[in-house]
Amino acid sequence: MKRLLAIGLSAALLPSLALATGNHPMAGCGLGYLLLSNKDNEQVTQILGATTNGTFGTQTFGISSGTSGCTKDGAVKLARATEVFAEVNLDSLRKEMAAGQGEYVNTFASLLGATDATRPAMVRLFQTQYTTLFPSSNTTSDEMLNRVAQTLAQHPELLG
Repeated sequence: MKRLLAIGLSAALLPSLALATGNHPMAGCGLGYLLLSNKDNEQVTQILGATTNGTFGTQTFGISSGTSGCTKDGAVKLARATEVFAEVNLDSLRKEMAAGQGEYVNTFASLLGATDATRPAMVRLFQTQYTTLFPSSNTTSDEMLNRVAQTLAQHPELLG
């Protein structure tokens, strides 16, 4: 029964699946993105979108076919690029976030989804939340990224 439902939904949504583009919310691309999580950035719709993607496997299909809101440079690649950037440039990010300016922190904000208009506000947020993002001198890039994600979840207006 689930398979028939998935086939029916896919057939009904095929035109919109092919036309959807990137700029993915936290749930990523796929059927869940199209039906639920691209409507707003609330946690409930993100969870439902991610659950739909996981249940029907549509995110994998979308990534491999370039449909369902998935692009060649999709959410997974962008997230990995952000992780690598943070790990390689952690010391510079630490200094520039404390100062509230700099090339590395501006690039980091762009990787996170800030636009030209929202980047200055995101960088200021990093500066005001510095002690939260880096609670100790031993804070790792993974810990910092988790804290950044929690902080930005409270400020979705900064994410393009």
